[in-house]
Amino acid sequence: MPSSGELRLRTFILALTALGGIWIALVIQRTHSVPAAAFASGPQPADFAAPKLVRVPGLNRPVAATPVADVSPRVRPFTRVPTKQTPDVQVRLAAAKPAKRSRSATVVVPQQDRSYAETPPPPLEPLAISDAQVVSVDSAGARITWKTNVPTQTQAAYGLDAPTIWGQPSGDSLIEHESVLTGLEFGTTYQVYLHAVDEWNRAQTTTVTITTQGMPNRSVASTNGSQIVVDNRPFFPTAVWAQCSDGFNSNINDGINLFMGDGCSTNDSTLSTRLDGRAYSIVNAEYAGTSNGRGLIGWYYPDEWDAFLQSTVTRQDLAKSIAPPQTGRISFLTLTNHFYSLATPLPQGKGMYPTLMSIPDVVGFDLYPLQVWCRPAFGDVMDAQRELGTASGGKPTFQWIEVAPMEHKCAEDKQLDPTPATVRAEAWLAVAGGASALGYFPNRWPGNIGEEIARTNREIKSLSQALLAPVGAATSDVSAVRVSTRTLNGATYVIAVNTSSASVQAKISVDGIAGRSPVVVGGGQVIGADDTGFSDNFGPLAARVYIIPPAGW
Repeated sequence: MPSSGELRLRTFILALTALGGIWIALVIQRTHSVPAAAFASGPQPADFAAPKLVRVPGLNRPVAATPVADVSPRVRPFTRVPTKQTPDVQVRLAAAKPAKRSRSATVVVPQQDRSYAETPPPPLEPLAISDAQVVSVDSAGARITWKTNVPTQTQAAYGLDAPTIWGQPSGDSLIEHESVLTGLEFGTTYQVYLHAVDEWNRAQTTTVTITTQGMPNRSVASTNGSQIVVDNRPFFPTAVWAQCSDGFNSNINDGINLFMGDGCSTNDSTLSTRLDGRAYSIVNAEYAGTSNGRGLIGWYYPDEWDAFLQSTVTRQDLAKSIAPPQTGRISFLTLTNHFYSLATPLPQGKGMYPTLMSIPDVVGFDLYPLQVWCRPAFGDVMDAQRELGTASGGKPTFQWIEVAPMEHKCAEDKQLDPTPATVRAEAWLAVAGGASALGYFPNRWPGNIGEEIARTNREIKSLSQALLAPVGAATSDVSAVRVSTRTLNGATYVIAVNTSSASVQAKISVDGIAGRSPVVVGGGQVIGADDTGFSDNFGPLAARVYIIPPAGW
């Protein structure tokens, strides 16, 4: 047992050792400080930053946001009509810069960035349309009011048998709606389709039947660019030349809506009176200032006037033959095909065309590949029509379609007689080339061709507002298949004609198709499509019109 002196020495050494340990610990602590907040939430490794916290409304406590969080957009079904929903957004919480370790941070997500909270769940009651009322109808338009049980955006369409023409979609989501229809034909029954889509992308459609009033007592005609406008609507004439009164009913039954002159009278000033509001009419220019009557919209100049004039003719030379302008009346002129770059010029040349094209409001021509050219030059029907549109300075243009044998040498070859297929192909090629009207010549035709004219004219009637709309872009990978498109209020219309006598398959590329499936007019077949276009099979001289409805229809 050590003595008392040794005991005191040992105790002193142990005390010095303890003090040295405490001093070393204090030095280590000063050089490796840990934020108090970290200790407050429990032991953590000293080299990790304090967690960032996100305050999410609706939760009773904050949640950690230190890791990168990718909030994906909710999955929306295909929107049938553009809605006012808040667009989907992506919220990305990136790793923040290292914060001071002395305190924790809380990040509040801005209200406008929270896409998951914008749309409440849909109501239990289904979307419903009610109280559709036809408020007014006249000869060219109608107004319909209707309601939905929840706010919706809307778009109306109409057609003779199915939706063919769409109005503009509404811009606001409402419960009470009004659809104003324009561009209707007089004395015609239409099916109207009222279409609504709510913010949950639920869609509903109801139909209403309307019948427009008869032709006004006095019609007003004008032109607007390449359109003929009659009674406040773009009008697509389907005409005959110099028909006699005994042929009126037959022609009207086949869809003729414009009679150019009277074939059985030297004075056609009373033509409109005899038609009695069943169709429109124009008279010889010499009666332009004296004729009047229900359905009269203007006058015509001498048929194929270019064939009777010198190449050097001037407007002053023709001044006595030019009728003065009249409010509410328009003038028409038919040329030969010799203005066309691929046609043989007249013996006197082509110098008269600029003068002649400056005179009428509407200019047309006749080409007749079978009966005059004696060959199936169907592609020239479309190409010549396009040339005329350019040469006329953008005026409304038209073309006469051969529908029966004529007094030409080609009539001796029965293989060149017009058929229902040639009539349909030529008519749609002219429209594809930009025609704002069609004429059928001569004015009497066989029964099977009359059936085709009636079919084609009915389709033109149902599509007239679209056919007079702006031209879109489309191509075919087969040169024999000629195509052209129009666009109107979100719908695209494709005209495609096989100009050959062989069956072909063609891929038709259409700008903006975006995978929407075309529907064949008159048949209802739905054609599969991809993001660039669609493919279809065409028999000899097959002519089809496709409708690509607006998104959601």
